[in-house]
Amino acid sequence: DGAVTAIFMKQFQGDQTTLVLTGVVDGDVLVVSTEDGRIKNKRVPWNREVVGLASQDRLYERKKVKPGDSFAFKAYQPIINSVVTIRSSVKDEEEVDVLGVKQKLLRVEEVPDKVMGPSGPIPLPKLTGWLNKDLSFACSQMEMPDLGTILMVRTTREIALARGTTKVADIGIKSLIKLSAPIANARETNKVVYKVTVKDDDEPQTVFKTDAKQAVRQVKGNTFELVVKAIRSPEGGDGKEVGDEFRKANYYLNSDDAAVRKLAETAVGKETDPWKKAQKIEQWVFRNVVPDNSVPFATASQVAVDRKGDCRHKAMLSAAMCRAVGVPSRTVVGLVYAFDRQTGPVLAFHMWTEVAVKGAWLAIDGTQGLGSVGADHVKISDSSWSEAQSLTPLLPVARVLGKVSMEVVEQE
Repeated sequence: DGAVTAIFMKQFQGDQTTLVLTGVVDGDVLVVSTEDGRIKNKRVPWNREVVGLASQDRLYERKKVKPGDSFAFKAYQPIINSVVTIRSSVKDEEEVDVLGVKQKLLRVEEVPDKVMGPSGPIPLPKLTGWLNKDLSFACSQMEMPDLGTILMVRTTREIALARGTTKVADIGIKSLIKLSAPIANARETNKVVYKVTVKDDDEPQTVFKTDAKQAVRQVKGNTFELVVKAIRSPEGGDGKEVGDEFRKANYYLNSDDAAVRKLAETAVGKETDPWKKAQKIEQWVFRNVVPDNSVPFATASQVAVDRKGDCRHKAMLSAAMCRAVGVPSRTVVGLVYAFDRQTGPVLAFHMWTEVAVKGAWLAIDGTQGLGSVGADHVKISDSSWSEAQSLTPLLPVARVLGKVSMEVVEQE
């Protein structure tokens, strides 16, 4: 009947396979595991109406669509490990260049429903496709963060595998937000004011999180100023206790894991002050987790075993270690200042950790090990990872990368 019974995904970095994910449908859940054991039998909510890839390819043909038609279907998105609703609308025929040949094709547009992230709904990339006379896809395109427009064309195996002449995009460089001037002594800054312009967003002023460290002012259309301040001590906190979601172990921040607890106890020693505990953990992670950008995303317990990874792994392990010794924590996704050899001063995607002490949220960064962070860290969103069934806590970055321009207007 075309029902999905299992899923499979591979991710590559260069010519290396970095992730192999499989899942088996069991009633109303999808049981997901990865080949390397980083994810074991994780249960993700499933919907029996999900349309598989092969069925999606024949969906328009089966429905015998015509201009003006519209319908919705459910699809599994492996990148975020979630089921989403996609709303399709059929437009008129138009002339399209397909591999140098102009053809009159039927245009369709597929728009996924927004996915709820930790700071609100997040839009996913929409797809525009063009159908042949038999209502099969001739080609399609979509906008992807970092990469821009991706065009996919149905063709023969020989043409698909032939060496192309187009220069391969450098994803790392395309994800950087260029600045017109460097930030002097960036890590020591106490205040930086950024002028921000956001494109293609209904609520641009909500792209960056506002809290005790960040504030939005002078909103004019899709442009505003973002004031970022460094908070380097818990003095001045309101003294309020934070919720259990920042204290208890969960699937990704599994602070109850024996390996995580042992590392945390080793890092803090006999220290009893919560802020100093967090700083000691930051130092331990900085010194002992080897930088490696090729490592797939993983739970904190897996990072504790591997002891390698990028900013994401260090942030997850730091947060879990803090919880293991009684310090409430959460992770942050955002931007950090860097000086790129090719493009100069930039803001780059980053992830770090925040801890709650005396009612104040204080940032630590396991990639720097400085005991606090400066105003060169710009928060997009934060998350406790409580009840997170997928990687949706990372999704808010999609509202920023490739859609935001920034410049520094003031710094202290």
